[in-house]
Amino acid sequence: MPHGTCHMSKEIQSKSIKLLIFQVLSSLIWMEYQIERQIYHTCYHLRKVSLLAVLLLESRTKMAWLYMMERGSLVQLVYGGEMFRVFGHEKVWVLDGGLPKWRASGYDVESSASSDAILKASLANDAVEKIYQGQTITPITFQTKFQSHLVWGLDQVKENMEDKTYQHIDARAKARFDGTAPEPRKGIPSGHIPGSKCVPFPDMFDSSQTLLPAEELKKRFEQEGISLDSPIMASCGTGVTACILALGFHRLGKADVPIYDGSWTEWATESNLPMVGSSS
Repeated sequence: MPHGTCHMSKEIQSKSIKLLIFQVLSSLIWMEYQIERQIYHTCYHLRKVSLLAVLLLESRTKMAWLYMMERGSLVQLVYGGEMFRVFGHEKVWVLDGGLPKWRASGYDVESSASSDAILKASLANDAVEKIYQGQTITPITFQTKFQSHLVWGLDQVKENMEDKTYQHIDARAKARFDGTAPEPRKGIPSGHIPGSKCVPFPDMFDSSQTLLPAEELKKRFEQEGISLDSPIMASCGTGVTACILALGFHRLGKADVPIYDGSWTEWATESNLPMVGSSS
């Protein structure tokens, strides 16, 4: 993320996280509109991002997202932050430790949102509906600017496999990477892309699900022979948990780590692509 993680402090004036959540959700609605405008006619994987934004706006998915925060997973938080970043939002933070640490630090959680936040979310939702119906709306404040250098496709990974310009880091579990454990998705063999290295995304956190300090992150990457002086790209199963690695590298000063969008799920289902340790 452009500004990394947000650490909790007793100096924070507002102890409510609920308003923050509603502000993020309303921003997602505005972003969905911009995504629809900008990438509707582009390639499949970018349309997949648009679909994700749409799903995040459905009430059930909103609750699932908050529930994952409740369980202590930072994956959705980091992935959501990366989506903002990919579409040009320059000020993005991730709440380090998520909702559990917020509560453990003594901060309050409200069960309602301010009328202003609800109004903004409602207006944004109305705007999205108009776009779906082919209607025009008045200009909005935030204009997306797709950061293509942060999202890789299949051809870029194939090219990199040959020229090895970027170090390829895989965020999946080591057993899946080695091909000794099955993938969670039916019909997809385990294994990895030739030349890639494995750093499971949970290794980025301590026991409290807080991102490790910079020095510890550096040691973890160095253990796998990863040089911070050379370009790095990340992948995982579907392009989600790789964002955790990108956040870790960002803490170390590398803010330009691209994510292979299709990741292993795409690679393993394409015909005639090499795989190491593949086990169906």
